[in-house]
Amino acid sequence: MSAVLVKEIMSRRPVTVRAGVPLAAAARLLAEHGVTALPVVDDRSRVVGVISEADVIAREDLTGPVADAMGGVVALVHPEAGLADLRRIFARTVVKSLPVVDAADHVVGVVSRSDVVRALARDDETLEQDVADVLARARVSACRVQVRNGVVQLTGLAVPDGTSREAVLDAVVATPGVTAVRAG
Repeated sequence: MSAVLVKEIMSRRPVTVRAGVPLAAAARLLAEHGVTALPVVDDRSRVVGVISEADVIAREDLTGPVADAMGGVVALVHPEAGLADLRRIFARTVVKSLPVVDAADHVVGVVSRSDVVRALARDDETLEQDVADVLARARVSACRVQVRNGVVQLTGLAVPDGTSREAVLDAVVATPGVTAVRAG
């Protein structure tokens, strides 16, 4: 399996809210959709902020507009971004979800920490198949793949001429859910 992309794990039906909507309406959307934050968009569906559960809870009066309570955009990601990019963003911020935008900065999805965790939490049998697929694309044959608790053991790894052993191992390491690789 090649590197997991945001577009493969994001929610494709993002719930958004406009800045002029009352906070009470945003609170209902958060509750109805079971999300922790909503992208706030302008009339062209471009992200101008984020309203979170914490923002709503912090306000005593929910009749005011979302614009008065929303936070700034910590980060935006594109559908073609990789899982490693998401991990870095989530590791260094307190946000629980991120808006996914296209080239025109229109919201096309939302990706959350739990989406990332689900992508990483692959069982060993699935990982064996994913690693076997990586090796097949690299034209590596007759290599035995075993996975135990995310640790990949490659036995008989022989790469074809013109292919870098390090590149093949890097591709295996980049497979979501792989925690270590041993090659013999």
